[in-house]
Amino acid sequence: MPRIISGSLRGINLQTPAGRDTRPTSDRTKEALFSIIGPDIETAKVLDLFAGSGQIALEALSRGAASAVLCETDRPALKALFANIEKTRTSDRVRVYTYDAGRLLKKLTGENYTFDFIYLDPPWQALTPLLDKIKNDLPALLAPAGVIVLESEQKQAVPGDLGGVLTLSRSCAYGASVLSFYYHEKD
Repeated sequence: MPRIISGSLRGINLQTPAGRDTRPTSDRTKEALFSIIGPDIETAKVLDLFAGSGQIALEALSRGAASAVLCETDRPALKALFANIEKTRTSDRVRVYTYDAGRLLKKLTGENYTFDFIYLDPPWQALTPLLDKIKNDLPALLAPAGVIVLESEQKQAVPGDLGGVLTLSRSCAYGASVLSFYYHEKD
């Protein structure tokens, strides 16, 4: 069972969706992710696409992020996500969208949103087509000093850039998962 591992909500156990369609990020991977990001998460605006149970965004809020926008379409995942938001009492800092990630990115871009931390954890079997659909909308949504983290399966190839201007900086393997970090190209 996933849990919040640090911050103001530390120790709260989170629900996971029933079934095998959603794969929760391991505590080890989550700890590594937030160790790499470090204090930059404090006061950050977070976008969690393919949010599942919401554990990454909720961990970010626990560690001091200002707000989070989450996107999820799977009904069992949404049930767990809303239960976790209620359990952590973070509803005042969270907005959940229950429609397609591509549609949400276009909406957020049209409203001039920017985020300091964008987390992408799409279903691994659909990684390439989903990234192809959204990668060109990501640069406009990422703040100049922000980071996009893509969680993928170790055996999958990840792109060297997203949208032509977000460059892959590093990839780190944790069990079956790989975290890939993308930043705006420096001039």
